[in-house]
Amino acid sequence: MTLTIELPKDVEAALKPEAQAHGVTLEVWLQKIAMERARPAGQMRSLQDDVTPEEWIRQFHEWAGSHDRTTPLLSDEAISRESIYPDRT
Repeated sequence: MTLTIELPKDVEAALKPEAQAHGVTLEVWLQKIAMERARPAGQMRSLQDDVTPEEWIRQFHEWAGSHDRTTPLLSDEAISRESIYPDRT
């Protein structure tokens, strides 16, 4: 089915960056939203169902790159079973 929707310019301007952040056009983004809303309740989909492998990899790298690389690593003691469960020996 083909459907034409007229959006006010301010609504279009507000939605466009979100679509671009997902690497798709506004039309594709709105189609995805409509498809999700039409899905029966309880039927879950994962991100992998909605994007190509290349887009998933791009988004993963973007997410991984968004973390602070100067955060100090935890010591072995800090992540030991004994430190997590001090009442168990």
